[in-house]
Amino acid sequence: MKLPDWRPLKAGCVTEVLVEPPGAPLTFDTVVPGDLLERLTFTSRRGERLLKYVEDGRLIRSVSLQGIYRLAADSAEELDQLVRHDGPREGSK
Repeated sequence: MKLPDWRPLKAGCVTEVLVEPPGAPLTFDTVVPGDLLERLTFTSRRGERLLKYVEDGRLIRSVSLQGIYRLAADSAEELDQLVRHDGPREGSK
């Protein structure tokens, strides 16, 4: 994919841009079960970390979702199944 005009990005405070082919459509009508929220894991060069600010199966602050993070393979698979309405995968905790 080619971005037609890079100037708006260059003039701002953008240091990274994520360019990927289209995936599943983003909607806001899918409820992520609390038990899945509590085990969502992200990976980085520093290692793996759980989603922060989840209490009693509810996300109380969204700040840990701001930015670009890579989901751990298991978490990505579970979210993919949830978005595709396949239900939780077999063997989920």
